[in-house]
Amino acid sequence: MTTRRQLKDAISDNEELNFVFGQATAQKIVQTADVTQEQLIKRSAIVCTFTFVPDGKPVRHYYDPQELEQWALNDIKPNGIRSPLWVRPAPNQSGKYELVAGLRRLKAATILELEVVPVKVFDWDDRTAFHAAISENTNRRDFSALEELDNTLRLLEIQLGYDTEEVVSFLYRMNNATKGTTNQNVLVSEEAELVQQIFDSFGQITWQSFVATRLPLFKKPAEILNAIRQGKIHYTKAILIASIKDEYSRQNLLEEAISHSLSLSEIKQRVKALNDTKTPPKPLNLKQRLTKTVEMAKKNKMLWNDPNKTQQLEQLISQIEAIVIN
Repeated sequence: MTTRRQLKDAISDNEELNFVFGQATAQKIVQTADVTQEQLIKRSAIVCTFTFVPDGKPVRHYYDPQELEQWALNDIKPNGIRSPLWVRPAPNQSGKYELVAGLRRLKAATILELEVVPVKVFDWDDRTAFHAAISENTNRRDFSALEELDNTLRLLEIQLGYDTEEVVSFLYRMNNATKGTTNQNVLVSEEAELVQQIFDSFGQITWQSFVATRLPLFKKPAEILNAIRQGKIHYTKAILIASIKDEYSRQNLLEEAISHSLSLSEIKQRVKALNDTKTPPKPLNLKQRLTKTVEMAKKNKMLWNDPNKTQQLEQLISQIEAIVIN
């Protein structure tokens, strides 16, 4: 848990916060001027380990492969990489550099099989590297709502010393306090001051708007959010598929969209057809029924407190085990 002294230090660190969210230059947080000079290094010396990110994943969820290839061939190939990648010495890897920002440019360089790429090397700790990655990406291209949700929560977790659930709970408490439905002391706490400072410096969205428009994304189907986070499908396409209420139809379309790279217009047509249809959804097969029933049983707390039902379950499970084993 972060101490009050640590919170005060974080709040007073205005120079770093101003850099993080795009107003100052990179030179303000590096230790010496020479490490900020652009240089060429071998592409093979760059590693994408993202050890500075809480979950070890890049701050961007998705890059469209066709769009990326066209950009590499039509822009990078004739013009070169005009903006250097941001790297730092890779932890525990001598002679290697860890990518902080510029994954899209590095992917393009890989497509073109470039031997060297322009970089700027910074001596950043994990927190500053993570801040810099968010800043650089935000300035270049708008985050999707889910990327903004995930990365803002990561940042708040680091600054507050909370886990995700604690951050979300605290933001809702702040929101309820503004509505007068809970104790308003939370709004004058040091934690709330730090939250306000972070969102003010970020300048993209207020914490109130974040609570109203970003946190509800957690209610979207888990398979949709996971597909976006794993880089399998673009955010806009996935959220459109999430509007399908029938789980079976939604899952089928998600898999089809990923495997066949369906366009947004194609997905719109399928979603409209599925939402307009009056016919009942296709029944689950035996394997799907078993999986769904087991998941429902796991979530039914009352079921496990009923001796009669648990006895019946025990008998059924024994029968299933006998079938499977034999």
